[in-house]
Amino acid sequence: MTVEAHDPRPKKVQIADALRDEIAALPAGHRLASLRELAERFKVTTVTVGNALKVLTDEGVIVSVPTRGYFVQTPTGTTGAGKDSSEPVNRDEINAIRSEIQQLAARVAELEKRSQSPSSA
Repeated sequence: MTVEAHDPRPKKVQIADALRDEIAALPAGHRLASLRELAERFKVTTVTVGNALKVLTDEGVIVSVPTRGYFVQTPTGTTGAGKDSSEPVNRDEINAIRSEIQQLAARVAELEKRSQSPSSA
């Protein structure tokens, strides 16, 4: 697919619109193709694709994970109304990780406390 030169919409909007339609059929958390792959597909630069993905990120349709890529943000069939666009892709997973971090922090604090007290040997 290529962007249409006679289309009055900017290239980034044409790409964002095309991707938005495809994303609607994908499950939350699905990884999108890379910038390079999308640039080849739409026959534009990676900068233009990046701008299109920024449009979708700003709308809360996708989320960018540094060094990992872009992922579908909202479940299929939802409008996103009333939803915070900065909400993580998988809130349950994030909460589980936070819980593990808190448990590890408590363990570290206990070990530090033990190492500072005089030994009973």
